[in-house]
Amino acid sequence: MDLTSLSQLQTEAVNPRTAQIDQISTLEMCRLINEEDLRVAPSVTPCLSEIAAAIDALTPRVRNGGRVIYVGAGTSGRLGILDASEIPPTFAAPPSQFVGLIAGGDAAIRRAQEGAEDSVAAGEADMEALKLSPDLDSVIGIAASGRTPYVLGCLAFAKKTGCLTIGVVCASPSAMGTSETVDFLIAPLPGPEVVTGSTRLKAGTATKMVLNMLSTGIMIRTGKTYGNMMVDLVASNLKLEQRSRNILRRLSARCGGMTDGQPVEHCEERLASAGGVLAKVLETPLAKVTNAQTPATNRQYVLCIDGGATKCAAVIADLKGTVVGRGTTGPCNLTDGNGIEDAVRTLMTATKDSLSALSSSECNLQSLFKSVWIGLAGIDRKNFRQSLLPRICASFGLTEKEVRLTNDVDLLVAAASPHRDCSSAVIVIAGTGSVAMRYNRSDNGNVYSQVARSGGWGHILGDEGGGYAIGLEAIKYVLAVLEEMRLGIRIEPLERLVQRVLERLGCAICGPKQIDLVSEILVQQHKQTIKTRIAGVAEVVLNMNGRDDTASAIVGRQIDYLASRTVGRLLDPGCAGYVPGEYTGLILSGSILNNQAYQAQFLDVLEKKGVKFAYVERICDAGLLGAKHLTSS
Repeated sequence: MDLTSLSQLQTEAVNPRTAQIDQISTLEMCRLINEEDLRVAPSVTPCLSEIAAAIDALTPRVRNGGRVIYVGAGTSGRLGILDASEIPPTFAAPPSQFVGLIAGGDAAIRRAQEGAEDSVAAGEADMEALKLSPDLDSVIGIAASGRTPYVLGCLAFAKKTGCLTIGVVCASPSAMGTSETVDFLIAPLPGPEVVTGSTRLKAGTATKMVLNMLSTGIMIRTGKTYGNMMVDLVASNLKLEQRSRNILRRLSARCGGMTDGQPVEHCEERLASAGGVLAKVLETPLAKVTNAQTPATNRQYVLCIDGGATKCAAVIADLKGTVVGRGTTGPCNLTDGNGIEDAVRTLMTATKDSLSALSSSECNLQSLFKSVWIGLAGIDRKNFRQSLLPRICASFGLTEKEVRLTNDVDLLVAAASPHRDCSSAVIVIAGTGSVAMRYNRSDNGNVYSQVARSGGWGHILGDEGGGYAIGLEAIKYVLAVLEEMRLGIRIEPLERLVQRVLERLGCAICGPKQIDLVSEILVQQHKQTIKTRIAGVAEVVLNMNGRDDTASAIVGRQIDYLASRTVGRLLDPGCAGYVPGEYTGLILSGSILNNQAYQAQFLDVLEKKGVKFAYVERICDAGLLGAKHLTSS
């Protein structure tokens, strides 16, 4: 963005509510400033998912000694330095681990060096001097306007080096947001300042709130607190010495003698095995820690969890393959904003739900399972697997060799194992989203590896053939009908499909002028997410498929896209890993493809295109399939 378009930024906008602020009483002026400040916290709320994802990405790097480097100019730079300087005394982090840089150097902390922010080269030079470690270090670029050249230079250099990068801005769109140099963009929009362009006010407050949340969240996740108590503070003055005593008294009461008589070395080992998180040690009885050493050969069960966009389903089987427990909880798709901590909670909730059929004496997770297989949507992106695997191993007392952590599609490959005469399988899933993958068997065994993938871009970008795409097309049709009736173009009464869709979304059937469907879909009070509400409309369309022309047309278009394009790309002889149909099996799964009419139409489209497979497997329970595969392998 050039300087001539600076006035277009939200941070440079004129606030009409304060246009006469120089002409009112001092009390009214203070009240007006206070009212504007009240707008700051709500502006951060829409950013919480991105903040949480950033914390989850930063935590393993910080735990392994990586640095968090704040860069900014002016107020933004000072806020970064403030946050970085407060971490060591509060959480006993090494002073060199949280670094604050400001354009113009340390002299700019006290006296503004306004011209320093205009140099991209200066940002690059400051980054180069730090000798960044791409696998460990992370850079947080702070710029209220999102266009500060110094900050953009820092981020570009860090991204090129391979570091994790985070942007904190108060404008959208922004040069930083379109630069492709940030992995996570956090953009609260508190609105025009009380004094035009003075971003030390609302934008500064919003920035401080975001930085507080990032750094505090990282420290909590790395075990620097127990509950809300600092358990790794440096008692460097009388106040902190007394705080330490108070914390020890409270923790002693909670421990209940859990570590009485244990050597210091043993306690240190327990803390280390829990990733430095004290809560995991104090809330786990000593006996359970001992049981964590139970050899995998003495464990009696296997666990498989199918974690998808709609639900997370756990299946427990004994070593003979008999199912002894099932559990289900909400969605667990990492690409939908569910961070590592949310994923762990969801997985453990599903696991504990599946334990209800076992006796209490058998429910010690640290000694229960011989092996665990978790198929999780979105695990292949953003290095989630590296962050999640150690947490899963610790939760079940298993080694990394005893835990399979794959994407949810890999669970379905188990269905190909019995077909020894086929060397390839195409897996098609149509649930909330859709994806197709080809897996080829190794020449010297029964191990299948993914060789090609088509679709699975996510509901925002596509996934035609899935529930979200079907529901979205139906909703757009209903919106068009309502709009045409409001405009007087259409005079016919609401047709049956429109009525059913409105009923599904909870809209009262009334005159089209009274139905605000867009607001109803986007309203935040519903327990379901917008994505889930839209995908839920697919059930209405599928139920009316074959009985309503519009519903049938929607289903037909979605099936044709899924069969001809998503799957069709994998069946092209030029596609990577291509194997002829006579040696390829077709494995179908997902709530949409499990609809018999939809499935039949899908297979009919493939047949009419001359596509033939060696076999067709229909999988309704991926968790069960995975559990039985574990017992046989």
